[in-house]
Amino acid sequence: MWARLCSWMVSANLAGFLVAIWVARWVRAVPETSGQETALLFAYYASMVVIGAIDALLADELVFGGAFRRTVLEGQSTRFLKRDADVEDVALGLRATGMSFPVMVLLGTGVTYLLYNAVNDDFDTYYRRVGKDVGIVVHGDPQAQIAAIPRIARHRGDDLPRVIVTLQDALQRGGEVGRWAAWGMGTLADQPRKRPLIAPLHAAVRAGDPALRNEALIALGRLQHRASADAIVAEVKAQHAAGSVDPRLLFALGSVQVLSSQAVLTELLYQADEATQGLAGWALAQHRDQRDAQDVARILEERLLSATFPVRCDLVHALGIFADERSNLVLMRAYEAASEEERLRTCARRSLSLRPDGDLGDRVDLFLPEDAFAMKVIASMAQMRATSPTIRAEVEPWLETVTRTPTADPAARTAAQTLLEGIREQRDDSGLPSVDQALGLDRSTR
Repeated sequence: MWARLCSWMVSANLAGFLVAIWVARWVRAVPETSGQETALLFAYYASMVVIGAIDALLADELVFGGAFRRTVLEGQSTRFLKRDADVEDVALGLRATGMSFPVMVLLGTGVTYLLYNAVNDDFDTYYRRVGKDVGIVVHGDPQAQIAAIPRIARHRGDDLPRVIVTLQDALQRGGEVGRWAAWGMGTLADQPRKRPLIAPLHAAVRAGDPALRNEALIALGRLQHRASADAIVAEVKAQHAAGSVDPRLLFALGSVQVLSSQAVLTELLYQADEATQGLAGWALAQHRDQRDAQDVARILEERLLSATFPVRCDLVHALGIFADERSNLVLMRAYEAASEEERLRTCARRSLSLRPDGDLGDRVDLFLPEDAFAMKVIASMAQMRATSPTIRAEVEPWLETVTRTPTADPAARTAAQTLLEGIREQRDDSGLPSVDQALGLDRSTR
């Protein structure tokens, strides 16, 4: 009997490993019918229990002389009453089986579970981490698919290729699920290899669905695909003509940093609503590292003095990002043109949601830190430290005036004094103490 059970155990384990490998590969390949996935997963886990039971029978035969087999499976617990009953059967019938066999079944199933994962590249961990949500995106109803996409879009590492394939398939279906798939692909901007994402998004742009096109263009912008700049500009123009521009498209233009967007952003800077004007200024400032971008600072400067207060706050911040020292002059004029009340008024930050539903789970915080307008001006001047003699000739006396004005904001006076000392210590910014630290600024959040 023990030899027979041993052969069963070997055969069952070999068959089980084949099932484990095949089911794992099949589920990872993202099948098209959910019913088969459910049935195979049932077979996958049921085979573990069957193998665990066979292993337990073999262990029972070798360790306990087949007590469970004889007393339970074959009914030997009653045969000791017969006159010709075997002495060994009588002894086994009198022995309490207790919990030894169930414990061996559990141990055998646990060992089988570990061996399964050893031969199929840790399938169970994959399925719990991302595989279940991948199955929902492939098979579920639209609402369940939309709920699962943000969960799989968070995954990185070894699971990322499967996530990308799943999002590509969802994108091709279009509709609301396609929009969310485009958004999910846009969240992968931190990945070094973006090529697998670009072609499907370009196809979605050409699909003819305006909502899907909008989401795909935003994703391409987040991926910093510069060849998409003209299409994003065309979409911004079309939405502006219709009366409202998706603010995420302006974030996309700021991300791709192509000067061909300068004309439409300048137009928005004058003709759009306040929030759009501020984002247009921010997007223009992102072009600071591009060749032939000198005119961008002049565009921001020309708009600054005539803008409303919220837009002035945003443009002062944008000039600080661009950091052209000639902008010191217009910043000083903006400070002087502001009333005492406006100088103390806080310039608010902007939290921009990048999700299709506007939820702030995926957001960028712009125009940080929040500060009074006077401090905002001084902080921006600190970013573009005056170094040339002609600029310093105007900036230094102006900063001295601010530090001596008793009605000025005390924080702005202190910041102006710190900035003045930094300028006078050394004309070149390199090697100077951090003005950002002195002003309580975080350059990474600009």
